[in-house]
Amino acid sequence: MEGNVTPTTGITESGATSIEAALRTGRHRALVLTGQLDLNQGLPTFTGRMTMEHFADLTVVHNRKWANEAGESIDTVTQREIIDVHANGLATFMLQGLVAATIKRTLADEAGESLIASLEGVQNRIGRSAHYGLPQVTFVLPGDPEVTTISDSVGEPVAARLILPAGRLFVVADGQHRREAARRVREFLNVVIANRRTPRGIKFYPFQDVPLNGEEVDAWIAVQDTFRSWTLISYEAHIGLSVDQARQMFTNYNCHVKPVKGGLNLEFDQSNPINQFGKSWVQPQIEEASNGKQVLDLRQLATINGFLFLGKTTINSAPYNVEVMQRVAEEFWTTVLQNPEWNRSGTLLREVPVLKGLAKAWFYVFLAKRNNQLPKAERVRAYIHRTRFDREWMESVPGLSAHTVPSVPSADNDLGFRFSPAHNDIVMKIVAHVLA
Repeated sequence: MEGNVTPTTGITESGATSIEAALRTGRHRALVLTGQLDLNQGLPTFTGRMTMEHFADLTVVHNRKWANEAGESIDTVTQREIIDVHANGLATFMLQGLVAATIKRTLADEAGESLIASLEGVQNRIGRSAHYGLPQVTFVLPGDPEVTTISDSVGEPVAARLILPAGRLFVVADGQHRREAARRVREFLNVVIANRRTPRGIKFYPFQDVPLNGEEVDAWIAVQDTFRSWTLISYEAHIGLSVDQARQMFTNYNCHVKPVKGGLNLEFDQSNPINQFGKSWVQPQIEEASNGKQVLDLRQLATINGFLFLGKTTINSAPYNVEVMQRVAEEFWTTVLQNPEWNRSGTLLREVPVLKGLAKAWFYVFLAKRNNQLPKAERVRAYIHRTRFDREWMESVPGLSAHTVPSVPSADNDLGFRFSPAHNDIVMKIVAHVLA
């Protein structure tokens, strides 16, 4: 007996069946996704959008960890392992965007005005960016899924519906770190709301060792709602690819793409607070002290400021808020630029490895959380302000001359030597001399 449709409600009633069959049918859950069925270089693809919640739930990454946990052969692996630092960086960016989106939609709702102050407090702690959009991810959908078409009034196909049965997942071909970031953010939001406090050990949000008040919890619930319902990510699913084809896709996306040059990336980046400090504060100060000359480019500034803020050669792990640290960094650069050596012809003070060494010594004294050497504050200030950075100084630093190579004297360097590329070794020699 065919199912009957009730005219007034449009509800379909199935024909009579056994209890066992009805329960079995009721347990069969499938997700219907709307998108476009098309061809990409002759191969079928389905493109659409899904919520961040679905992105975390309906996808799997075929890397070695997955193979080990699922009891699968490594011959099915199509992805590299997760890079933890990269995933946490994306989680920070993702959470920044979710909070900003929540503020934007809350401002349009008079009932949510009480949440704005709490949401702005969260945004200040995690940082801001000029843009939060996430690029499209790429999936592989094994097999031959069931698809139906949606047509307009004249019968022209305008969209398609892909039916994803329960237990069937998209395999991430490009975007596994975005997927891992989404998973970490979802878990973080669940813990914050359930426990009314931010969890320890989270590397993408600063820990607060106090319970959250009611308005703060409501703010986090609003962010969770944005994650679940108000934020979509675009995807393209390649249908029916083999393992070898999926591996080739990974290679095409990750190995045949020319990386963006570091200098251009720093010029465009508006989200890293240490990079912003270098562009907006340090560069103008250097140009003013150097009679309008650009002595250091953004890449050089980033490495120096990496040592200054973090004690590292990179600024990739910059904290969410550097306001307090920035005052210490400003004093360092002011001390350097006020030294008469800065504009002396032939000075070594402008050499990048020398500035790195001085910056790291400053970090150890003023910003290091472990083995802080604050009692040597006046010593490091006096060292930078009064030292004449010439050949005699270079020879006075134990072991530093071993990291120089002969060079032809020029207008910029008439000392007859230059520093070798072994900057990390040079940095440690200078730090030891400054703090001796």
